[in-house]
Amino acid sequence: MPTSFFQYEMLPTTWFYVSTLIILALFFKFNRFWSVRNLDLIGLVLLTPGLLMLAMHNDQWGYAWLFGVGFFLGIRLIFDNVMVRRPLLEPNLTPGGLTFACFFLVFFIVAAITINRGDQIDTVRAVRLEQILTTRHLQQHTGMNPNTLTIPRDELANLPPGFRPFLAFSERTNLALAPPAKIREEIVHPPSPFPPSLETNDQQVLVWSGEITTSPLKTDNVQQSPMIPIPPPTLLSETTTSPPLEVPSDAALRLEGESAPIQTTAALRPNLSTLSLIMSAALLGHLALVFGFIYIGHCHFGNIRTGIACATLYLLHPYTNQMVGRLDHLIPAALILWSVALYRRPFFAGFSLGAATALICYPVCLVPLWCSFYWKRGWIRFLTGTISVLILFAVLLLFSPESLGSYHEQLIHMLGKSSLYIFSQPDGFWEHYDMIYRVPLMAIFFVFCFGMILWPSHKHLATLLSCSALLLLGVQFWQLHQGGLYIAWYLPILILTIFRPNLEDRTALSSVAHS
Repeated sequence: MPTSFFQYEMLPTTWFYVSTLIILALFFKFNRFWSVRNLDLIGLVLLTPGLLMLAMHNDQWGYAWLFGVGFFLGIRLIFDNVMVRRPLLEPNLTPGGLTFACFFLVFFIVAAITINRGDQIDTVRAVRLEQILTTRHLQQHTGMNPNTLTIPRDELANLPPGFRPFLAFSERTNLALAPPAKIREEIVHPPSPFPPSLETNDQQVLVWSGEITTSPLKTDNVQQSPMIPIPPPTLLSETTTSPPLEVPSDAALRLEGESAPIQTTAALRPNLSTLSLIMSAALLGHLALVFGFIYIGHCHFGNIRTGIACATLYLLHPYTNQMVGRLDHLIPAALILWSVALYRRPFFAGFSLGAATALICYPVCLVPLWCSFYWKRGWIRFLTGTISVLILFAVLLLFSPESLGSYHEQLIHMLGKSSLYIFSQPDGFWEHYDMIYRVPLMAIFFVFCFGMILWPSHKHLATLLSCSALLLLGVQFWQLHQGGLYIAWYLPILILTIFRPNLEDRTALSSVAHS
């Protein structure tokens, strides 16, 4: 199938810069330069350099940059609870134009998933960040089968905590979007921008400014002779009879330091039915987020234009474009957003939050905060919904493939035991820094987690948004698996916090239904 024109229309690196300019043009308040809205937008835009560093293989500084920006956003979310006055700041676009932009951004997301898949990429410049991360993962582990839920036994311990069948399905999604083997080889071994010198036993061929010269190698006792010009490559090809260079096949490409060849594109590509399921899951996740924004803007903020603006900002952010198919980022984010959308119905809010907790474990940190919010009305229904869905997922583990481990192993993995390991095999920020510093960060996080039962004392929808985003952001600082990169978990709630009006009257006692 020919390569999609979307790859030539906008390269991922270009999208980083273009989307930043569009975000500032649409939402930056030029007539109120020192407003908090502008500070929030700058914080969101500052996430982009960290993602660029990760895409350019500078992992240590990339994760460090994301941690630094995350600390800045965390301070902003703490002070959000004292920002009582929230003037309405409309986007710099008419409602019709904003709706038009949101619709076509959804269309671009659909095109990125269904048309611009990994098997259609023919240049390394069109590779997204999620595909770069998948390539690095394949560099270390090449035994995963994309057509089943099978994962190598030694790979199970490295999975992030959560529901293993879901995590295995997310791995299959990553493999389905992986670029061809030739492109993966270029990602791992990028070609040098300078032509290397070609050495032989007698002479050294030097390339400089298009001229090829030879010179005898220096020795201790013999002085180097002057360079003697030799015929250009075109003449060499006519006068020599050396055999042509053989280009290795797709299956013969190998990664540095590995004994096993890179898997071919056909071996990584799942069958048509599996691919359709994967594409549908990713599309539904993005659509759930977009409709969740619009629903919250219309029903809870009293302004549907604000909801469309939130959805547009989410779709414009470079992170969304670069991690378009990562289900372990996308599906939990949609469930957390809809728990906010359904906050007037505690049982369904707890059910949605419990489903996110069962899938990735970390949203369990929101349960004390939400119980405190519902304390005057609805906390029993909220806990009932949360616990019931956790029991449901525990029952579903009985039907999980044995290749994913025993029932007991999968259950404690779903409950997050592996996330509490002090010393384990990290992947991401803690891969480059001393793990001992993770211990005080975990202690500070749990103090915040349970301290929010008492603070702030007066809880309403605004505090629920800002504190939920703060806790999900705080998880990134001590998470072992690519901590700092799971921006989708807190990005939707953070965007709602940025655009929210004054919500002090939206308390559980005034908004939650009696039954």
